[in-house]
This record gives sequence, structure tokens and C-alpha cells, in this order.
Amino acid sequence: MVAITSGKLLITGGSGYIGAWIVKRAVDRGYSVVAAVRTDAHGQFIVNRFPEYQGKVSYVLIPVIEKDGAYDEAVKDVDGIIHAASPVIFNWDDPQEVLRPAIRGALGILESAHKYGKNIKRIVLTSSSAAATTQFEALGKDTHPSTVYAASKTYAEQSSWAWVKEQKPSWDLVTILPPFIWGPYVHKPGKPSFGSSPGLLLDNVLNRSDTSGAYAGDSADVRDTADIHVLALENPDAGGERVLTATDSFAWQDVYDIFNSAGFPNVNAPGKTTRGAGKQKTPSATSTAKALGCGPTSGITRSKRRSGIWVNSW
Repeated sequence: MVAITSGKLLITGGSGYIGAWIVKRAVDRGYSVVAAVRTDAHGQFIVNRFPEYQGKVSYVLIPVIEKDGAYDEAVKDVDGIIHAASPVIFNWDDPQEVLRPAIRGALGILESAHKYGKNIKRIVLTSSSAAATTQFEALGKDTHPSTVYAASKTYAEQSSWAWVKEQKPSWDLVTILPPFIWGPYVHKPGKPSFGSSPGLLLDNVLNRSDTSGAYAGDSADVRDTADIHVLALENPDAGGERVLTATDSFAWQDVYDIFNSAGFPNVNAPGKTTRGAGKQKTPSATSTAKALGCGPTSGITRSKRRSGIWVNSW
């Protein structure tokens, strides 16, 4: 499949933590961007956030992503799509409040692209590393919110691959499976909530009980994660692939040690240790061979090191 090297992109979730970085990285690489957002306030913020990109960033309102035909108009004049929108909700009465919009939002944009996206060559979907390692049983009202969130990303990806296999659209699909994502904000953050990576970080450092030493998960930098989304549009070999983006893991004590070293006041960070001493060396259950250029999706040309964590981009 000939991938994308120029033109206009639709980026859903464009005012979110990852999505706003994807918008920035896409314009940096010469694309014009239409950011799909839920409100005018979000849209105006993302347009005004990058004044140097005047005329390169616009927005379209998609207030309800699971609504049938929600993306019909938005897909008509774009060359590629990055679908990063998915509900991040941790207070609900029924898990379907999270699962339904995640799954129908993903399928809906594929359906719209199939019907009306005449210029589209590739769609990149944001999944989660949990989708490569976790199986979910019955989800009920007592299920932990983070488990429901992980399940929503997993089922949305699985449904998307099944749809592509059955419908055989003219464009191809790539899924990106990020782990915990750290790094600066370029969006307008709301109140941190458990489950989003920055919110989880603040919860653990400021509010939660001591979890020092406990293995927490794999990680990547938000800027590199955004790069991989954009560059996955461009690499012809990426079509039809699932790409994992993490090459390191972390423990909360590592984070606490950074806060202690920086001398932040009013931070409930257990005492400083030798860096990494508390980390449980639990091996990752995932492989980043494709992202490292060792598998069929090759083309990684450089590595970056940020915050002591090796991450890789195309």
C-alpha cells in the first residue's frame, strides 16, 4: 500500500493529551490538520494553541462519537485519519458507558471512511498495550475502572480489525499500542482522573498509599508516541500491522525518587532509595520488534532518550 506523505489529516481526540501532540507533530511534518473535538471551546483552544500554524489547523465538532454517521462529513476531504478519540471515564453506573462509545466510535469512523473517504489511504487507530496482553472476563459494576478502560481499548481494536477483514476497504489500517505515557502537556488539561497516565501519576504521588517498589508497567514519552502515530501513516510497510511502542518499564519508587530529588513540597513520596533499587524486574510480556525495525514493519531510523527511558520512533 502506498502510504501518505502530504495532504490533510483528520485527527480525532485532537484536544486530548496524546491527540494534541499528534496534531502538533503532524503539522511539523507538513500536513494540514482537522482536529475532531467535542466542543467549540476545545476546538478554539487547539487552534489558538499553535498560532504559528495559522491556516494549518482547523477543527470539526463531533460531540457524540458513537452516533451513527458522526464522521460522515469529516472524512470527505482528508487523505488519512488518526483516530485517537476514546472515552476516558472512571465514574460510571454501567461499564457500557465506556465500552459502547469506544467500540462504536472506532467502527463508526471506519464505516464513514469506507462510504465517503474517497481520498483516504490509511487509518491509524490508537489502541493500548493492554490489548496485546490482557483477556477480560465479564465486566460489571464492581469491575475496577482501569480494567474497564483497558477493555474498551481492547474491544475497539479487535472490532476494528474484524471489520477491516470483512469489509476489505480501499485503505489499510495500522494500530498503535502505547503503554503508560509520560511527558509535558500541550493540551488544556482538566482535573486529572485515575487511569489517564498523568492523572495516575499525580494520584500516586499526591494522594495514594505507598506503592514504592511495585512494578507498574511499561512506558513511553508522549512526544515519541505522537511521532509514531504520524509516521505510521508514511511507512508503506506499516499497513496491516500492530505496533507496540514501549521499550522500558518503571516502578513508582523511581518516580518518587525524582520528586524527592527535585525537592517538591507537599509531596507524599516515600524516602529516596538508590535509583531503581525498588524496581521489580518483571519482564515485559510484549515485544517491540516491529517498532525497533526487527520485524516486518521496519524503518526505525533513530532512537531518542527522554527522562531516562529509551523510546523509538520511525
